[in-house]
Amino acid sequence: MSNSQISTVVKVFSWILMGISAALALLFFAMGDPETSGQVDYIIVWSYILAGIATALVVFFPILFLILNPKNAVRALIGIAIMGVVFLFGYALADPTPMYSITNDANFSSTSVLVLTDTGIFTTYLLFVVALGLLLFTGVRSIVTRS
Repeated sequence: MSNSQISTVVKVFSWILMGISAALALLFFAMGDPETSGQVDYIIVWSYILAGIATALVVFFPILFLILNPKNAVRALIGIAIMGVVFLFGYALADPTPMYSITNDANFSSTSVLVLTDTGIFTTYLLFVVALGLLLFTGVRSIVTRS
């Protein structure tokens, strides 16, 4: 399949999805009260279908790219491994100590929730520091190489 054929198929598929979405939106507003007519269910199901299509494409195309370009697969796997190390570092820093609050909500004292949120927070901090460091490094490198 050539690039123009692939482009045509993608455009047709996109227009079909857009048409169905527009028809459902018109149906939603034309049917009256959303709570009594039940059209909210159709919108939710359609959004699940769109999310499923997007997820399938997000998984399918990188795998296809790795199969078609095996030399680049090594670089991608190294990047995935580095991200895994970053998340493991954030997980190692996470603290499962329960928080005591006035509401006595069980979600605040669940160790699994606390560890996951701490992992996300520490991973974000680490990635932010790495990004700032790389920005500083590239700025200094460009100044040094110009002179």
